Amino acid sequence: MPGLSFAALDVETANSSRGSICAVGVAIVRDGVRLATHSWLCRPPRSVDFFSRHNIRVHGISPMMVADQPVFAERFPEVLEVVADLPLVAHNAGFDSGAIREACRHSEIPAPNWDFSCSLAMSRRHLDLDSYRLPDVADALDISLLTHHDAAADARAAADIVLALAARTGVDSLGDLERLGNDRPYRPRSTTPRRTEPRRSETLRTETPRPRRSFFAREELVMPEITGTDPTHPLYGQTVVFTGDLATLTRQEAWNIIAACGATPAKNVTKRTTCLVIGDGFTGTDASAFTTTKAHRAAYLRAQGQSIHILDEERFLAALQPVTAR
Repeated sequence: MPGLSFAALDVETANSSRGSICAVGVAIVRDGVRLATHSWLCRPPRSVDFFSRHNIRVHGISPMMVADQPVFAERFPEVLEVVADLPLVAHNAGFDSGAIREACRHSEIPAPNWDFSCSLAMSRRHLDLDSYRLPDVADALDISLLTHHDAAADARAAADIVLALAARTGVDSLGDLERLGNDRPYRPRSTTPRRTEPRRSETLRTETPRPRRSFFAREELVMPEITGTDPTHPLYGQTVVFTGDLATLTRQEAWNIIAACGATPAKNVTKRTTCLVIGDGFTGTDASAFTTTKAHRAAYLRAQGQSIHILDEERFLAALQPVTAR
């Protein structure tokens, strides 16, 4: 996207102190192209220079790995030189910006006056997902993230998320990505011909208005125990994802019911998904005709040869009959 230039930043910390930075990754984007990624290890500032077992398990960085590295205060000028005058992006920017400020405070050096944008907040405004963690957003946008909590990999993923959102929404600035979205949610582009007559789902919405959809995260769902043992049930062994609201069931109720059928509910469409249930009055089996990222992702994976059954609410309820009739 010409004109879109920024630096995506990610930090990893040695312990629960936000300023205990032990790794920094920066991905540079100029005129809509990711050009280079930089990565540094460092010793945390002296006052918070210790590693917790939990943090080591998360990112794999140990005290031995940074023993010969400069302390944060000595390493940080290299980060400043790479970022230069570019605006900053981070996924959950509140954490990374706070970590930089705290590390500078512990190091008794000036904190940069950086203006951060948040790719997590942008994703919430433009995408309809159940989770906006970096791996989930990357997966929904078909962005590679093989080593989550590697600072360089996470910085690249955050940069690619912003570029993907910009390309799909047709904007060319971080400000537009932050401002737009809630009033015009992202609708995946479809290669299917435009319909000249309203879909049945549109007619249903006109006759029975539904509350305006929220594109923010749903209430946290509880994974039910998979209790179904009948291998002849149509949903047995399936990995099922829901998108859009069902008229007859809440999302948690739907999860509980399919678990009783022997299916595994999942929040996002991945390469493990075998069934996508589409609500909001949608009818048919063409996922690309629906307007959420999960439907778009399912249509893409089907085009790549993955077998994903598409069920509207009527077909989904019919599939439940073998278990609900008992």
